[in-house]
Amino acid sequence: MTPEEAVRAYFDAYSQGRPDQFDEVVSPDYIDYGHTPPGHGPQGARDDYEHAVQVAGGVIHYDIDALVLRDDTVAAAWTGHLPNGSDYRGLSLYLIVGGLVAEARHAMIGPPPT
Repeated sequence: MTPEEAVRAYFDAYSQGRPDQFDEVVSPDYIDYGHTPPGHGPQGARDDYEHAVQVAGGVIHYDIDALVLRDDTVAAAWTGHLPNGSDYRGLSLYLIVGGLVAEARHAMIGPPPT
């Protein structure tokens, strides 16, 4: 996968409620610095997904508002749509190695979701 395709597939796994897809998208060396503790590998990505679904009360659907690509790094501005109808925005930075997401870092834009 290209870096853009890998990031889009990562977001699709979240939005479609398909954490099993992380096996095809996430590197065994993956670290997600946006969660405490950081998720490691595909299982860590699934654990982070399950925690997000539990906290949100259901699947969070994401729109990618903008992507900026440079070599093996992708920045994504996004909007998350919670099951209760509220939205929140963020910016994430992904490192892609060998066509797989190897690292993720996130920042909220504006207030946290309610």
